[in-house]
Amino acid sequence: MIPAACDARSRTPRLALRGRAEEAVRLADRVDAWVIEGPLPPGLRDRIEPTRLILALDGAGAPLPAERPDAVLLAARTGRDVAALGARLAVHEAERGWPDGRLRILAEIRDPLGVLEARSFVGASPRFDGLGLDEAALAGALAAEAAGETLAQARALVRLAAAAAGVTAFATLRPDEIAGARRDGFGLLITRDPAALSAASP
Repeated sequence: MIPAACDARSRTPRLALRGRAEEAVRLADRVDAWVIEGPLPPGLRDRIEPTRLILALDGAGAPLPAERPDAVLLAARTGRDVAALGARLAVHEAERGWPDGRLRILAEIRDPLGVLEARSFVGASPRFDGLGLDEAALAGALAAEAAGETLAQARALVRLAAAAAGVTAFATLRPDEIAGARRDGFGLLITRDPAALSAASP
């Protein structure tokens, strides 16, 4: 199942910071998970434990890591992207001698098509553990304000699709948006801004 840092059953949403690997060791003890952009340096996972390590992938065909993270964060448009990555991860684990099925997938929607296809993620892969929304990316695609009605509707659709799939709902947010996401029942909050550490406190 999904790493403990992203447990959908937790009453308090977990917090993850997103950034480069060189920042992870310095701030790892202040968050539940770290989303790494770029290659994973050797030994990083051991250096930041017990913080969970999540690797961001730009698409289902992106290069797979030589170092094993706890999960991957996939920029996905439909459930087919999750299924395709799941198949690749199975081969990758076998080739590297990693435990079968251990690498989990969190799918992040960034554009309007992903929102409209949110139901396609249900049952996409046995590795599928979370469905989320990058609100800033979607706002850019829509030329809409982050607090606009369209984004609120998108957030609700993604939240419903995650519930239907039985996976964690998560969102990538600015610090000032975290309180609203907590009220909406998101189990994992991702931000690029360390200022969110105080905003996420209950």
